[in-house]
Amino acid sequence: MTGFRGRRSRVLVAAMVAWLMPLAPAAAENGPPDQVDEPAPGEGEPLEDPTDPPAPTYLASAQPSATIDLTGLSWRRPDVRRVSAPHRYRAAVTASRRGWPHGSRRVVLAGGGAIYGALVGSPLAGTVNGPLLLTKRDALPPAVADEIRRLNPNLVYIVGGLSTAVASHVRRLGADVVRLQGPSNYSTAMAVAREVVGLAGTATVIVASGQRWRPSLGVPAVAANRRMPVLLSRRGSGRAALTKRVEALGARRVLVIGNRSVINSHVVADLPNVSRMRGSSAAATIARLARHGRRLGMTGRPVILNGNHWADAAAWGTSAGDRNDAVVLSSTGRGLSRPVAKFLSDFNPRGVTAVRGERSLPRVAGCQIRRGRFRNWFCAEQTLRRQGYVVPRGHVDGTRDRFSVFAIYAFEKVAGLRPNGRFGNREWRLMLRNPRLKVRRPDLPAKHLEINIGKQLILLIERGRVRNHIHTSTGKASTPTIRGTFTVYEKRPYRQANGMYKSIFFYGGYAIHGYPSIPLYPASHGCARTYDGNQDFIYPRVFIGERVATY
Repeated sequence: MTGFRGRRSRVLVAAMVAWLMPLAPAAAENGPPDQVDEPAPGEGEPLEDPTDPPAPTYLASAQPSATIDLTGLSWRRPDVRRVSAPHRYRAAVTASRRGWPHGSRRVVLAGGGAIYGALVGSPLAGTVNGPLLLTKRDALPPAVADEIRRLNPNLVYIVGGLSTAVASHVRRLGADVVRLQGPSNYSTAMAVAREVVGLAGTATVIVASGQRWRPSLGVPAVAANRRMPVLLSRRGSGRAALTKRVEALGARRVLVIGNRSVINSHVVADLPNVSRMRGSSAAATIARLARHGRRLGMTGRPVILNGNHWADAAAWGTSAGDRNDAVVLSSTGRGLSRPVAKFLSDFNPRGVTAVRGERSLPRVAGCQIRRGRFRNWFCAEQTLRRQGYVVPRGHVDGTRDRFSVFAIYAFEKVAGLRPNGRFGNREWRLMLRNPRLKVRRPDLPAKHLEINIGKQLILLIERGRVRNHIHTSTGKASTPTIRGTFTVYEKRPYRQANGMYKSIFFYGGYAIHGYPSIPLYPASHGCARTYDGNQDFIYPRVFIGERVATY
Protein backbone atom coordinates (compact mmCIF):
# COMPACT_ATOMS: atom_id res chain seq x y z
CA MET A 1 0.00 0.00 0.00
CA THR A 2 2.82 2.30 0.94
CA GLY A 3 4.53 1.62 -2.40
CA PHE A 4 1.33 2.35 -4.27
CA ARG A 5 0.93 5.65 -2.43
CA GLY A 6 4.53 6.56 -3.21
CA ARG A 7 4.08 5.81 -6.90
CA ARG A 8 0.82 7.79 -6.94
CA SER A 9 2.53 10.75 -5.27
CA ARG A 10 5.31 10.72 -7.85
CA VAL A 11 2.75 10.58 -10.67
CA LEU A 12 0.84 13.52 -9.21
CA VAL A 13 4.02 15.56 -8.79
CA ALA A 14 5.07 14.80 -12.36
CA ALA A 15 1.65 15.81 -13.62
CA MET A 16 1.78 19.05 -11.64
CA VAL A 17 5.24 19.89 -13.00
CA ALA A 18 4.08 19.22 -16.54
CA TRP A 19 1.05 21.45 -16.01
CA LEU A 20 3.16 24.26 -14.61
CA MET A 21 5.72 24.12 -17.43
CA PRO A 22 5.05 26.65 -20.20
CA LEU A 23 3.32 25.28 -23.26
CA ALA A 24 5.15 27.63 -25.62
CA PRO A 25 8.25 25.55 -26.34
CA ALA A 26 6.14 22.82 -27.94
CA ALA A 27 4.33 25.43 -29.98
CA ALA A 28 7.64 26.97 -30.93
CA GLU A 29 8.98 23.61 -32.02
CA ASN A 30 6.00 23.20 -34.32
CA GLY A 31 6.43 26.70 -35.72
CA PRO A 32 9.20 28.24 -37.82
CA PRO A 33 12.71 27.49 -36.53
CA ASP A 34 14.72 30.13 -34.72
CA GLN A 35 17.47 31.79 -36.74
CA VAL A 36 20.54 33.19 -35.00
CA ASP A 37 22.47 35.87 -36.88
CA GLU A 38 26.12 36.81 -36.47
CA PRO A 39 26.95 39.52 -33.90
CA ALA A 40 27.47 43.00 -35.26
CA PRO A 41 31.05 44.26 -35.69
CA GLY A 42 32.53 45.16 -32.31
CA GLU A 43 30.12 42.99 -30.36
CA GLY A 44 31.16 39.99 -28.30
CA GLU A 45 29.52 36.60 -28.48
CA PRO A 46 26.04 36.43 -26.93
CA LEU A 47 25.99 34.84 -23.49
CA GLU A 48 24.50 31.45 -22.86
CA ASP A 49 22.80 32.92 -19.80
CA PRO A 50 22.01 36.60 -20.44
CA THR A 51 20.01 37.01 -17.24
CA ASP A 52 20.43 40.53 -15.92
CA PRO A 53 22.12 40.84 -12.53
CA PRO A 54 20.24 41.86 -9.39
CA ALA A 55 18.82 45.33 -9.76
CA PRO A 56 20.90 48.25 -8.47
CA THR A 57 19.79 50.02 -5.34
CA TYR A 58 18.63 53.13 -7.21
CA LEU A 59 15.21 53.24 -8.85
CA ALA A 60 14.02 54.48 -12.24
CA SER A 61 13.72 57.97 -10.80
CA ALA A 62 17.51 58.11 -10.85
CA GLN A 63 17.55 57.79 -14.63
CA PRO A 64 18.01 60.85 -16.87
CA SER A 65 14.87 62.96 -16.75
CA ALA A 66 13.00 64.93 -19.39
CA THR A 67 12.95 68.69 -19.86
CA ILE A 68 9.83 70.34 -21.26
CA ASP A 69 10.78 73.62 -22.92
CA LEU A 70 7.80 74.73 -25.02
CA THR A 71 7.33 78.42 -25.71
CA GLY A 72 4.98 80.43 -27.89
CA LEU A 73 1.81 82.48 -28.05
CA SER A 74 -0.88 82.18 -25.41
CA TRP A 75 -4.45 83.41 -25.02
CA ARG A 76 -7.39 83.25 -22.69
CA ARG A 77 -8.81 79.73 -22.77
CA PRO A 78 -12.04 80.03 -24.78
CA ASP A 79 -15.23 78.05 -24.72
CA VAL A 80 -14.98 75.72 -27.73
CA ARG A 81 -18.16 74.71 -29.52
CA ARG A 82 -17.83 71.94 -32.08
CA VAL A 83 -20.14 71.57 -35.06
CA SER A 84 -19.97 68.79 -37.61
CA ALA A 85 -21.60 67.27 -40.66
CA PRO A 86 -20.61 64.19 -42.68
CA HIS A 87 -20.35 65.84 -46.11
CA ARG A 88 -20.63 69.20 -47.85
CA TYR A 89 -24.36 69.10 -48.57
CA ARG A 90 -25.24 68.20 -44.99
CA ALA A 91 -22.74 70.77 -43.72
CA ALA A 92 -24.73 73.50 -45.45
CA VAL A 93 -27.99 72.02 -44.16
CA THR A 94 -26.67 71.92 -40.59
CA ALA A 95 -25.49 75.54 -40.83
CA SER A 96 -28.92 76.50 -42.18
CA ARG A 97 -30.76 74.79 -39.34
CA ARG A 98 -28.61 76.47 -36.74
CA GLY A 99 -28.80 79.90 -38.32
CA TRP A 100 -32.45 79.85 -39.43
CA PRO A 101 -34.35 77.57 -37.04
CA HIS A 102 -37.69 79.23 -37.86
CA GLY A 103 -37.38 79.26 -41.64
CA SER A 104 -36.41 81.89 -44.19
CA ARG A 105 -38.23 83.71 -46.99
CA ARG A 106 -35.15 83.67 -49.22
CA VAL A 107 -32.59 80.94 -49.96
CA VAL A 108 -29.46 80.95 -52.11
CA LEU A 109 -28.62 77.66 -53.84
CA ALA A 110 -25.18 77.06 -55.38
CA GLY A 111 -23.36 74.09 -56.89
CA GLY A 112 -21.41 71.85 -54.55
CA GLY A 113 -18.86 70.78 -57.14
CA ALA A 114 -16.64 73.87 -56.79
CA ILE A 115 -16.39 76.85 -54.48
CA TYR A 116 -16.98 79.68 -56.90
CA GLY A 117 -20.77 79.64 -57.02
CA ALA A 118 -20.94 79.56 -53.23
CA LEU A 119 -18.21 82.20 -52.95
CA VAL A 120 -20.01 84.76 -55.11
CA GLY A 121 -23.40 83.73 -53.69
CA SER A 122 -22.45 84.42 -50.07
CA PRO A 123 -23.02 88.22 -50.18
CA LEU A 124 -26.41 87.61 -51.78
CA ALA A 125 -27.33 85.27 -48.92
CA GLY A 126 -26.31 87.97 -46.46
CA THR A 127 -28.25 90.61 -48.35
CA VAL A 128 -31.52 88.64 -48.34
CA ASN A 129 -30.88 87.29 -44.81
CA GLY A 130 -31.16 83.70 -45.98
CA PRO A 131 -29.03 80.56 -45.84
CA LEU A 132 -26.65 79.34 -48.50
CA LEU A 133 -27.31 75.73 -49.51
CA LEU A 134 -25.28 73.50 -51.81
CA THR A 135 -26.55 71.01 -54.37
CA LYS A 136 -25.38 68.60 -57.01
CA ARG A 137 -25.48 70.01 -60.51
CA ASP A 138 -28.11 67.64 -61.89
CA ALA A 139 -30.14 66.65 -58.84
CA LEU A 140 -31.21 68.10 -55.52
CA PRO A 141 -29.91 65.87 -52.68
CA PRO A 142 -32.74 64.60 -50.42
CA ALA A 143 -31.32 66.35 -47.36
CA VAL A 144 -31.22 69.67 -49.23
CA ALA A 145 -34.76 69.21 -50.54
CA ASP A 146 -35.95 68.49 -47.00
CA GLU A 147 -34.23 71.63 -45.75
CA ILE A 148 -35.82 73.83 -48.42
CA ARG A 149 -39.18 72.34 -47.47
CA ARG A 150 -38.50 73.15 -43.80
CA LEU A 151 -37.36 76.70 -44.55
CA ASN A 152 -40.48 77.26 -46.69
CA PRO A 153 -39.03 80.12 -48.77
CA ASN A 154 -40.95 82.26 -51.24
CA LEU A 155 -37.91 82.68 -53.47
CA VAL A 156 -34.79 80.63 -54.19
CA TYR A 157 -31.83 82.17 -56.03
CA ILE A 158 -29.99 79.60 -58.14
CA VAL A 159 -26.37 80.64 -58.69
CA GLY A 160 -24.45 79.23 -61.64
CA GLY A 161 -25.21 76.61 -64.23
CA LEU A 162 -27.34 74.16 -62.28
CA SER A 163 -29.61 71.94 -64.36
CA THR A 164 -33.27 72.56 -65.13
CA ALA A 165 -34.03 69.43 -63.09
CA VAL A 166 -32.80 71.21 -59.96
CA ALA A 167 -34.85 74.31 -60.74
CA SER A 168 -37.96 72.20 -61.41
CA HIS A 169 -37.52 70.35 -58.13
CA VAL A 170 -37.27 73.65 -56.25
CA ARG A 171 -40.47 74.90 -57.88
CA ARG A 172 -42.27 71.72 -56.85
CA LEU A 173 -41.31 72.56 -53.29
CA GLY A 174 -43.37 75.74 -53.59
CA ALA A 175 -40.74 78.42 -54.20
CA ASP A 176 -40.20 80.77 -57.11
CA VAL A 177 -36.81 80.58 -58.79
CA VAL A 178 -34.46 83.36 -59.91
CA ARG A 179 -31.47 82.23 -61.94
CA LEU A 180 -28.21 84.18 -61.75
CA GLN A 181 -25.66 82.78 -64.15
CA GLY A 182 -23.36 83.49 -67.04
CA PRO A 183 -21.22 81.53 -69.48
CA SER A 184 -18.32 81.47 -66.98
CA ASN A 185 -17.67 81.82 -63.27
CA TYR A 186 -16.52 85.40 -63.90
CA SER A 187 -19.72 86.45 -65.62
CA THR A 188 -21.81 84.57 -63.04
CA ALA A 189 -20.06 86.56 -60.32
CA MET A 190 -21.02 89.78 -62.11
CA ALA A 191 -24.65 88.69 -62.42
CA VAL A 192 -24.84 88.00 -58.68
CA ALA A 193 -23.01 91.24 -57.86
CA ARG A 194 -25.59 93.25 -59.85
CA GLU A 195 -28.36 91.61 -57.82
CA VAL A 196 -26.62 92.47 -54.54
CA VAL A 197 -26.10 96.08 -55.59
CA GLY A 198 -29.72 96.35 -56.71
CA LEU A 199 -30.96 95.09 -53.34
CA ALA A 200 -28.53 96.74 -50.94
CA GLY A 201 -26.33 99.22 -52.78
CA THR A 202 -22.59 98.98 -52.35
CA ALA A 203 -19.51 100.96 -51.58
CA THR A 204 -16.96 98.14 -51.50
CA VAL A 205 -16.37 95.21 -53.84
CA ILE A 206 -14.27 92.15 -53.03
CA VAL A 207 -12.04 90.80 -55.79
CA ALA A 208 -11.01 87.17 -55.30
CA SER A 209 -9.12 84.71 -57.44
CA GLY A 210 -11.10 82.59 -59.86
CA GLN A 211 -8.22 80.10 -60.00
CA ARG A 212 -6.91 79.69 -56.43
CA TRP A 213 -9.62 79.33 -53.80
CA ARG A 214 -7.74 78.69 -50.55
CA PRO A 215 -6.88 82.35 -49.78
CA SER A 216 -10.57 83.20 -50.22
CA LEU A 217 -11.99 80.91 -47.52
CA GLY A 218 -12.58 83.87 -45.21
CA VAL A 219 -14.53 85.81 -47.85
CA PRO A 220 -18.05 84.31 -47.35
CA ALA A 221 -18.24 85.49 -43.73
CA VAL A 222 -17.18 89.08 -44.44
CA ALA A 223 -19.09 89.32 -47.73
CA ALA A 224 -22.31 88.04 -46.14
CA ASN A 225 -21.97 90.29 -43.11
CA ARG A 226 -21.09 93.50 -44.96
CA ARG A 227 -23.12 92.81 -48.15
CA MET A 228 -20.01 93.18 -50.30
CA PRO A 229 -20.40 91.70 -53.79
CA VAL A 230 -17.61 89.36 -54.90
CA LEU A 231 -16.01 89.50 -58.33
CA LEU A 232 -13.56 86.93 -59.64
CA SER A 233 -10.29 87.68 -61.38
CA ARG A 234 -7.60 85.77 -63.19
CA ARG A 235 -4.07 85.99 -61.89
CA GLY A 236 -2.44 87.99 -64.67
CA SER A 237 -5.06 88.89 -67.26
CA GLY A 238 -8.52 90.42 -67.61
CA ARG A 239 -7.57 93.89 -66.39
CA ALA A 240 -9.94 95.80 -68.68
CA ALA A 241 -12.90 93.49 -68.06
CA LEU A 242 -12.44 93.63 -64.29
CA THR A 243 -12.14 97.42 -64.29
CA LYS A 244 -15.29 97.73 -66.38
CA ARG A 245 -17.26 95.51 -63.99
CA VAL A 246 -16.16 97.42 -60.90
CA GLU A 247 -17.13 100.70 -62.57
CA ALA A 248 -20.52 99.26 -63.57
CA LEU A 249 -21.21 98.39 -59.92
CA GLY A 250 -20.35 101.92 -58.81
CA ALA A 251 -17.87 100.70 -56.20
CA ARG A 252 -15.66 103.26 -54.50
CA ARG A 253 -13.38 100.79 -52.70
CA VAL A 254 -11.95 97.38 -53.58
CA LEU A 255 -10.63 94.62 -51.33
CA VAL A 256 -8.24 92.34 -53.21
CA ILE A 257 -7.81 88.89 -51.63
CA GLY A 258 -4.33 87.38 -51.75
CA ASN A 259 -0.82 88.50 -52.59
CA ARG A 260 0.56 89.22 -56.04
CA SER A 261 1.08 85.53 -56.78
CA VAL A 262 -2.70 85.14 -56.49
CA ILE A 263 -3.79 88.33 -58.30
CA ASN A 264 -1.12 90.39 -60.03
CA SER A 265 -0.87 94.12 -59.26
CA HIS A 266 -1.19 94.88 -62.98
CA VAL A 267 -4.71 93.40 -63.03
CA VAL A 268 -6.02 95.72 -60.31
CA ALA A 269 -3.99 98.80 -61.22
CA ASP A 270 -7.01 100.76 -62.51
CA LEU A 271 -9.36 99.99 -59.62
CA PRO A 272 -10.30 102.67 -57.06
CA ASN A 273 -8.92 102.67 -53.50
CA VAL A 274 -7.46 99.17 -53.50
CA SER A 275 -6.68 97.47 -50.19
CA ARG A 276 -4.96 94.12 -50.46
CA MET A 277 -5.65 91.41 -47.88
CA ARG A 278 -2.50 89.34 -48.14
CA GLY A 279 -0.27 87.07 -46.12
CA SER A 280 2.62 84.67 -46.52
CA SER A 281 0.19 81.75 -46.75
CA ALA A 282 -3.49 81.11 -47.36
CA ALA A 283 -4.06 80.87 -43.59
CA ALA A 284 -2.28 84.20 -43.09
CA THR A 285 -4.40 85.85 -45.80
CA ILE A 286 -7.59 84.54 -44.19
CA ALA A 287 -6.44 85.82 -40.79
CA ARG A 288 -5.67 89.22 -42.31
CA LEU A 289 -9.21 89.42 -43.67
CA ALA A 290 -10.55 88.31 -40.28
CA ARG A 291 -8.73 91.21 -38.63
CA HIS A 292 -10.30 93.54 -41.18
CA GLY A 293 -13.67 92.06 -40.29
CA ARG A 294 -13.04 92.77 -36.61
CA ARG A 295 -12.39 96.40 -37.44
CA LEU A 296 -15.73 96.45 -39.26
CA GLY A 297 -17.51 95.24 -36.13
CA MET A 298 -17.49 91.46 -36.63
CA THR A 299 -16.74 90.61 -33.01
CA GLY A 300 -18.77 87.40 -32.67
CA ARG A 301 -17.47 83.92 -31.95
CA PRO A 302 -14.82 83.15 -34.63
CA VAL A 303 -15.24 80.03 -36.74
CA ILE A 304 -12.10 77.91 -37.16
CA LEU A 305 -12.05 75.26 -39.86
CA ASN A 306 -9.76 73.08 -41.91
CA GLY A 307 -8.35 75.05 -44.81
CA ASN A 308 -8.41 72.06 -47.13
CA HIS A 309 -12.18 71.97 -47.45
CA TRP A 310 -13.99 74.92 -49.02
CA ALA A 311 -17.58 73.76 -48.45
CA ASP A 312 -17.30 74.26 -44.69
CA ALA A 313 -16.09 77.82 -45.27
CA ALA A 314 -18.92 78.53 -47.71
CA ALA A 315 -21.69 77.14 -45.53
CA TRP A 316 -20.50 77.96 -42.02
CA GLY A 317 -18.79 81.19 -43.08
CA THR A 318 -21.96 82.60 -44.63
CA SER A 319 -24.00 81.60 -41.60
CA ALA A 320 -21.43 82.92 -39.12
CA GLY A 321 -21.06 86.25 -40.87
CA ASP A 322 -24.75 86.85 -41.45
CA ARG A 323 -26.19 85.57 -38.16
CA ASN A 324 -23.38 85.92 -35.63
CA ASP A 325 -21.13 88.76 -36.86
CA ALA A 326 -18.28 86.24 -36.83
CA VAL A 327 -15.17 85.89 -38.96
CA VAL A 328 -13.61 82.69 -40.29
CA LEU A 329 -10.09 81.44 -39.59
CA SER A 330 -8.37 78.57 -41.33
CA SER A 331 -5.85 76.03 -40.09
CA THR A 332 -4.19 73.43 -42.30
CA GLY A 333 -1.65 70.74 -41.62
CA ARG A 334 -1.49 68.74 -38.40
CA GLY A 335 -1.76 71.56 -35.88
CA LEU A 336 -3.03 75.07 -35.33
CA SER A 337 -1.57 77.53 -37.81
CA ARG A 338 0.42 80.42 -36.40
CA PRO A 339 -1.85 83.11 -37.96
CA VAL A 340 -4.80 81.64 -36.06
CA ALA A 341 -2.79 81.52 -32.84
CA LYS A 342 -1.77 85.16 -33.32
CA PHE A 343 -5.40 86.16 -33.89
CA LEU A 344 -6.50 84.37 -30.71
CA SER A 345 -3.61 85.89 -28.76
CA ASP A 346 -4.39 89.43 -29.95
CA PHE A 347 -8.18 89.36 -29.52
CA ASN A 348 -8.78 86.74 -26.79
CA PRO A 349 -12.30 85.75 -27.89
CA ARG A 350 -14.47 84.26 -25.15
CA GLY A 351 -15.51 81.42 -27.42
CA VAL A 352 -14.78 79.86 -30.80
CA THR A 353 -16.61 77.43 -33.08
CA ALA A 354 -14.53 74.57 -34.45
CA VAL A 355 -15.96 73.00 -37.60
CA ARG A 356 -15.55 69.29 -38.19
CA GLY A 357 -16.68 68.61 -41.72
CA GLU A 358 -15.41 66.22 -44.37
CA ARG A 359 -11.88 67.04 -43.30
CA SER A 360 -12.05 67.94 -39.67
CA LEU A 361 -9.86 70.33 -37.77
CA PRO A 362 -6.87 68.32 -36.45
CA ARG A 363 -7.28 67.10 -32.87
CA VAL A 364 -4.08 68.75 -31.76
CA ALA A 365 -5.38 72.09 -33.11
CA GLY A 366 -8.54 71.71 -31.05
CA CYS A 367 -6.41 70.95 -28.01
CA GLN A 368 -4.24 74.01 -28.61
CA ILE A 369 -7.31 76.22 -28.82
CA ARG A 370 -8.84 74.84 -25.63
CA ARG A 371 -5.60 74.98 -23.62
CA GLY A 372 -4.85 78.55 -24.66
CA ARG A 373 -1.31 77.81 -25.78
CA PHE A 374 0.25 77.49 -29.21
CA ARG A 375 2.59 74.83 -27.83
CA ASN A 376 1.46 72.92 -24.79
CA TRP A 377 2.76 69.75 -23.13
CA PHE A 378 -0.75 68.43 -22.46
CA CYS A 379 -1.46 68.56 -26.21
CA ALA A 380 1.92 66.98 -26.93
CA GLU A 381 1.11 64.10 -24.57
CA GLN A 382 -2.21 63.55 -26.32
CA THR A 383 -0.52 63.57 -29.71
CA LEU A 384 2.33 61.26 -28.69
CA ARG A 385 -0.21 58.81 -27.29
CA ARG A 386 -2.14 58.81 -30.58
CA GLN A 387 1.12 58.28 -32.46
CA GLY A 388 1.85 55.09 -30.52
CA TYR A 389 4.12 56.15 -27.68
CA VAL A 390 3.17 54.64 -24.34
CA VAL A 391 1.36 57.31 -22.33
CA PRO A 392 -1.64 55.72 -20.58
CA ARG A 393 -4.86 57.70 -20.73
CA GLY A 394 -4.76 58.48 -17.02
CA HIS A 395 -1.27 59.95 -17.38
CA VAL A 396 -2.19 62.46 -20.11
CA ASP A 397 -2.45 65.33 -17.67
CA GLY A 398 0.11 67.94 -18.69
CA THR A 399 2.59 66.90 -16.01
CA ARG A 400 5.98 65.29 -16.48
CA ASP A 401 6.21 61.73 -15.18
CA ARG A 402 8.08 58.51 -15.98
CA PHE A 403 5.83 57.75 -18.93
CA SER A 404 6.62 61.22 -20.30
CA VAL A 405 10.36 60.62 -19.95
CA PHE A 406 10.41 57.34 -21.82
CA ALA A 407 7.91 58.51 -24.45
CA ILE A 408 10.21 61.45 -25.22
CA TYR A 409 13.25 59.15 -25.43
CA ALA A 410 11.44 56.91 -27.91
CA PHE A 411 10.17 59.86 -29.95
CA GLU A 412 13.63 61.42 -30.21
CA LYS A 413 15.04 58.17 -31.58
CA VAL A 414 12.23 57.77 -34.11
CA ALA A 415 12.64 61.41 -35.21
CA GLY A 416 16.36 60.88 -35.79
CA LEU A 417 17.46 63.08 -32.89
CA ARG A 418 20.11 62.27 -30.32
CA PRO A 419 18.03 61.33 -27.28
CA ASN A 420 18.53 63.68 -24.35
CA GLY A 421 15.03 63.98 -22.91
CA ARG A 422 14.44 67.57 -24.05
CA PHE A 423 11.10 68.38 -25.65
CA GLY A 424 11.10 71.90 -27.03
CA ASN A 425 9.81 73.83 -30.02
CA ARG A 426 11.89 71.83 -32.50
CA GLU A 427 10.54 68.56 -31.13
CA TRP A 428 7.00 69.97 -31.28
CA ARG A 429 7.36 70.74 -34.98
CA LEU A 430 8.77 67.28 -35.66
CA MET A 431 5.96 65.69 -33.66
CA LEU A 432 3.37 67.30 -35.93
CA ARG A 433 4.99 65.51 -38.88
CA ASN A 434 4.35 62.17 -37.13
CA PRO A 435 7.66 60.43 -37.98
CA ARG A 436 7.42 56.63 -38.11
CA LEU A 437 9.85 53.75 -38.44
CA LYS A 438 9.15 51.21 -41.14
CA VAL A 439 8.66 47.53 -40.48
CA ARG A 440 12.04 45.88 -41.07
CA ARG A 441 10.67 42.34 -41.38
CA PRO A 442 7.50 42.46 -43.50
CA ASP A 443 8.07 38.76 -44.26
CA LEU A 444 6.98 37.90 -40.71
CA PRO A 445 3.31 37.64 -39.69
CA ALA A 446 1.35 40.91 -39.70
CA LYS A 447 1.50 40.86 -35.90
CA HIS A 448 5.00 40.43 -34.52
CA LEU A 449 7.61 42.22 -32.47
CA GLU A 450 10.91 43.79 -33.50
CA ILE A 451 13.85 44.90 -31.37
CA ASN A 452 15.85 47.56 -33.21
CA ILE A 453 19.20 47.33 -31.46
CA GLY A 454 20.68 50.21 -33.43
CA LYS A 455 17.84 52.57 -32.47
CA GLN A 456 17.37 51.01 -29.00
CA LEU A 457 13.66 50.63 -29.64
CA ILE A 458 11.07 47.91 -29.25
CA LEU A 459 8.50 47.98 -32.05
CA LEU A 460 5.09 46.38 -31.71
CA ILE A 461 3.85 45.49 -35.19
CA GLU A 462 0.14 45.07 -35.88
CA ARG A 463 -1.51 44.61 -39.28
CA GLY A 464 1.86 44.99 -40.91
CA ARG A 465 2.51 48.47 -39.48
CA VAL A 466 4.45 49.81 -36.52
CA ARG A 467 1.84 50.43 -33.85
CA ASN A 468 4.09 51.37 -30.92
CA HIS A 469 7.65 52.67 -30.47
CA ILE A 470 9.06 51.90 -27.00
CA HIS A 471 12.41 52.91 -25.46
CA THR A 472 14.67 50.01 -24.50
CA SER A 473 18.20 49.32 -23.31
CA THR A 474 19.63 46.18 -24.91
CA GLY A 475 22.87 44.28 -24.31
CA LYS A 476 26.13 46.16 -24.06
CA ALA A 477 28.93 45.37 -26.53
CA SER A 478 30.54 42.74 -24.32
CA THR A 479 27.21 40.99 -23.66
CA PRO A 480 25.16 41.79 -26.77
CA THR A 481 21.54 41.02 -27.47
CA ILE A 482 21.33 38.00 -29.72
CA ARG A 483 20.41 38.86 -33.30
CA GLY A 484 18.04 36.85 -35.44
CA THR A 485 14.45 35.66 -35.65
CA PHE A 486 12.87 33.87 -32.71
CA THR A 487 9.59 32.82 -31.12
CA VAL A 488 8.14 33.78 -27.75
CA TYR A 489 8.05 30.61 -25.67
CA GLU A 490 7.48 31.72 -22.07
CA LYS A 491 5.95 34.59 -20.10
CA ARG A 492 6.38 35.23 -16.39
CA PRO A 493 3.76 37.61 -14.92
CA TYR A 494 5.77 38.61 -11.85
CA ARG A 495 8.99 40.26 -10.72
CA GLN A 496 11.90 37.89 -10.35
CA ALA A 497 14.36 38.09 -7.47
CA ASN A 498 16.89 39.87 -9.68
CA GLY A 499 14.39 42.61 -10.59
CA MET A 500 13.34 41.33 -14.04
CA TYR A 501 9.65 42.26 -14.34
CA LYS A 502 7.02 40.44 -16.42
CA SER A 503 9.66 38.74 -18.56
CA ILE A 504 8.81 37.61 -22.09
CA PHE A 505 11.36 34.97 -23.17
CA PHE A 506 12.06 34.44 -26.86
CA TYR A 507 15.36 32.48 -26.96
CA GLY A 508 17.08 30.68 -24.11
CA GLY A 509 17.39 33.23 -21.33
CA TYR A 510 16.90 36.21 -23.64
CA ALA A 511 13.83 38.21 -22.74
CA ILE A 512 12.03 41.52 -22.90
CA HIS A 513 11.43 42.64 -19.34
CA GLY A 514 10.90 45.59 -17.07
CA TYR A 515 13.84 46.72 -14.97
CA PRO A 516 14.70 49.63 -12.67
CA SER A 517 17.66 50.78 -14.79
CA ILE A 518 16.87 51.75 -18.40
CA PRO A 519 19.56 54.21 -19.49
CA LEU A 520 19.98 55.84 -22.88
CA TYR A 521 22.65 53.35 -23.96
CA PRO A 522 22.95 49.54 -24.22
CA ALA A 523 23.54 48.34 -20.66
CA SER A 524 22.01 44.90 -20.18
CA HIS A 525 23.53 41.41 -20.23
CA GLY A 526 21.65 40.72 -23.47
CA CYS A 527 17.98 41.19 -22.64
CA ALA A 528 15.86 44.13 -23.81
CA ARG A 529 15.01 46.21 -20.76
CA THR A 530 12.02 48.54 -20.54
CA TYR A 531 10.45 50.77 -17.96
CA ASP A 532 8.07 48.76 -15.75
CA GLY A 533 5.10 50.86 -16.88
CA ASN A 534 5.97 50.18 -20.52
CA GLN A 535 6.30 46.48 -19.76
CA ASP A 536 2.80 46.53 -18.28
CA PHE A 537 1.70 47.80 -21.70
CA ILE A 538 3.72 45.24 -23.70
CA TYR A 539 3.02 42.12 -21.65
CA PRO A 540 -0.68 41.54 -22.50
CA ARG A 541 -0.09 42.43 -26.16
CA VAL A 542 2.57 39.80 -26.89
CA PHE A 543 1.56 36.14 -27.01
CA ILE A 544 3.32 32.81 -26.77
CA GLY A 545 4.22 31.71 -30.28
CA GLU A 546 4.60 35.28 -31.55
CA ARG A 547 7.62 35.97 -33.72
CA VAL A 548 10.40 38.29 -32.57
CA ALA A 549 13.06 39.80 -34.84
CA THR A 550 16.19 41.42 -33.43
CA TYR A 551 18.60 43.39 -35.60
